[in-house]
Amino acid sequence: MIGPLSRRGERTERETQFYVELAYGLLFIGGFAFLAVRVDPRVAAFEGGLVVGYLLRVYEKMAIYERVLESAVSAEAESQVAEAVDDQVGDAVAAELDDRVETEVAAEVDDAVAEEVEDAVAAEVDAELDDAVEAEVRAELDDAVAEEVEAELDDAVAEEVEAELDDAVAEEVEAELDRRDIDGDGDGAAAEADGAESGDG
Repeated sequence: MIGPLSRRGERTERETQFYVELAYGLLFIGGFAFLAVRVDPRVAAFEGGLVVGYLLRVYEKMAIYERVLESAVSAEAESQVAEAVDDQVGDAVAAELDDRVETEVAAEVDDAVAEEVEDAVAAEVDAELDDAVEAEVRAELDDAVAEEVEAELDDAVAEEVEAELDDAVAEEVEAELDRRDIDGDGDGAAAEADGAESGDG
């Protein structure tokens, strides 16, 4: 709606200017033709007024054209400045965005890598520590079992040796006592036999 109305207004203004220019031309031609036939101060003054009015109209057109030109130049300058600002701002924003994105991505990647490395190292350390503790416990258990077995074996051997030694000593003592009893009985019998023989004699 606004576009056709503005174009219609411009067309009407141009038609009005054309009619005004045509009226000035016809009056100029008629006035000069009348002055060529008959010199009349009133017609000459009218012609002078037409000339002054036409010059004023030309001056007004020039002023209007200057204003229109200034408006066009100003609009063009504003559009160019806006485009330049948009380009510069867009480039600056894109560069800043790239820098920030790169920095934030690098920071997040570093954090993620650090967390993963920390988790991996912790898991590795835990595994190695578990293996080391298990090996240490197993070694200490083996040593303790060996020492316990050796101690128990020594005690058992000592007890067995002592028991066998006691048994052997007891048997030996008993045998010795038995031998002495037998020897005593033999000596008594011999003495009695000698006594009897002596009595008989």
